[in-house]
Amino acid sequence: MSNGKKRCRLLMAYNTLCLLVSACSCNSPTQNIAHLNNTNSQKDDSQILEIINGIYEVVEWNDGKKTHRPPEVSGRWVFHDKKVMVILHDRTDPELHKSKFGWGHGTVERGKFQYTYTDNLNLKGTNENSSFTLDLPFEGMRFFKVEIKNDGIEMKSDNGKQTWIINKKGMLYTDVEWGPDKVFTRRKWKRISE
Repeated sequence: MSNGKKRCRLLMAYNTLCLLVSACSCNSPTQNIAHLNNTNSQKDDSQILEIINGIYEVVEWNDGKKTHRPPEVSGRWVFHDKKVMVILHDRTDPELHKSKFGWGHGTVERGKFQYTYTDNLNLKGTNENSSFTLDLPFEGMRFFKVEIKNDGIEMKSDNGKQTWIINKKGMLYTDVEWGPDKVFTRRKWKRISE
């Protein structure tokens, strides 16, 4: 083989290698779309967290039979810096007041909200006779699909039993199996934070 042919083959091999290296170092269209989707997902996650973050106060509590308002019922729900806290008071039955205090954590990942309570105190009774439990309201994380709306978000749990609608004015929480008795509840909350 002549030197010219060797040089020509070497040059072709070198060009092929350069082409392969450059092709491998560039993102494929699928990788570019995945990156774009990931960027959009992170942007959506931040937007969802921004909408959820706040302090909320109970203004109505429907137990499936009747709608109650403060002072019969009262409560606060706080989500800030991926931490959650709840305080609820149910004084609808004068012989059996119920209160709940809980805290935990939550986040949004890839457009899904998830949260859990890691500590919880349930009180019930009267001033003369009361009892408490430390039972958590549910085990592990609870996951919600989030849909961004024009004026806020709507979140539906993976099991389909809980729904939240949250906007700048407040939130509406519905649970068809709330608490240890698994009863219907719908609470309307006003946002009391900026």
